[in-house]
Amino acid sequence: TLAAVWLGLQERRRPTRPRKVSGEDLETLPRNLDVALDALERAKPLHKVLGEDFVTLFVEVKRAEAEAFLEVISPWEREYLLLNV
Repeated sequence: TLAAVWLGLQERRRPTRPRKVSGEDLETLPRNLDVALDALERAKPLHKVLGEDFVTLFVEVKRAEAEAFLEVISPWEREYLLLNV
């Protein structure tokens, strides 16, 4: 958030006017971490603010954490998928 504010100040952007719209009309957030990390990799102006090395390392760490998480069998999976076969 602070990086986005800094970028707006650097680019001399003016805040948009408040909108009175339904939430359904707004752009949605990324559906999962992988999609969010892809968006971060494409956000080149943020790379200038945060630093290329930081963004690269952050994305690599978060992808490794997500992969490690997916390798763990949760208690729910153990009970409902393994023990009830």
